[in-house]
Amino acid sequence: MSSGRDGKATPTDRLARIATILCIAQICLFTGCESRNNEPNADFGEWLGESVNAENYAQVDGSYKLTFPRDHRPHNEFLTEWWYVTCTLATDEGRRFGVQFTLFRRSLAASIEEPNSWRSGQIYMAHVALSDVKNKKHFDFERYSREHAELAGVESEPFRAFLENWSLESTTSKFFPLTLRIKTDAFEVDLQMTQTKPIVLQGDEGYSKKSPNHASYYYSIPRMASTGKLAVGSHTFDVSGTSWMDREWSSGLLGRQYEGWYWFAISFSDGRDLVVFSLRDRNTGFDDDRVALWIQTDGSTTPIRKDSWAMEPLRKWKQWPVEWKLSIEQERFLVSALFDNQEMNTSIPYWEGMVDVLERNTPVGSGYMELTGYSPRN
Repeated sequence: MSSGRDGKATPTDRLARIATILCIAQICLFTGCESRNNEPNADFGEWLGESVNAENYAQVDGSYKLTFPRDHRPHNEFLTEWWYVTCTLATDEGRRFGVQFTLFRRSLAASIEEPNSWRSGQIYMAHVALSDVKNKKHFDFERYSREHAELAGVESEPFRAFLENWSLESTTSKFFPLTLRIKTDAFEVDLQMTQTKPIVLQGDEGYSKKSPNHASYYYSIPRMASTGKLAVGSHTFDVSGTSWMDREWSSGLLGRQYEGWYWFAISFSDGRDLVVFSLRDRNTGFDDDRVALWIQTDGSTTPIRKDSWAMEPLRKWKQWPVEWKLSIEQERFLVSALFDNQEMNTSIPYWEGMVDVLERNTPVGSGYMELTGYSPRN
């Protein structure tokens, strides 16, 4: 766990550390602080509420209509949610970098109404990462905190999602532009992101079915134009590129029959974007509710029929499939990690990193891949 602070500890620092210890203790109560049966996804399942009786939380039933900017805010009546951003960036000279920021919220108990801000019923966990393609280096950091105005949370007007000095926030009273600021011992990020395509409501108007008994409310903001600075070690770079934002909330996302998922968000050089997502059944490895969706250049969406697309893993690094064949109707693509070791060495293990997309050996797109729940036996 990284504190991301330099110099002597202030009173606020000390309070933050105390809060962090309390948070980890609370999480241990839920997760047992160890994986069941040596399954690497067990903690992820626990964080998503796999073993929690969620009857007293709000349920995802498709009756809710997503509205903006309202739904950029937190939904504390649900068990879990996250604010997730990935960025594919390059310098003018072509040196490439990837950035990830994810802020997770998890409720400790339903219907907590506490006037004392130090006794919030919400825990936040943040993951940040940077991929340095030239040096094939991947840096990742993790923090926990209870919700508190000086420590962690999400504010609505103006929008701000933060954990200490890692933040995604609006620069004006409107949602866009957004700034992403991250400071760690290994790298720093200062980016500004502007919207270029409409918000995409995933699934049925934002109701995203994950299995017969599980669903989320889910929207994406693809291809955000992004510019700013990165510092890696003693070197600072001016960068530009695109970013992708995902938002999901639920009170039961991952059933016990599933061991994890793969997820891709790809921006093509012709102006289209693609999202591909599938859970993996423990026994069959298949998901009846898998999703593939084209986002056209004008922002309109075209769902891809389940029987007309397929993902086939071609090569693994450790247990992670880092190269795939993607078939969509008559099109064939190779999706490959820019370098293999983009593993998140956090308390919840997963793979999150940059990929390139090739068609007939010609680069046609790039984006991010996320893999969870894979073990050496897969």
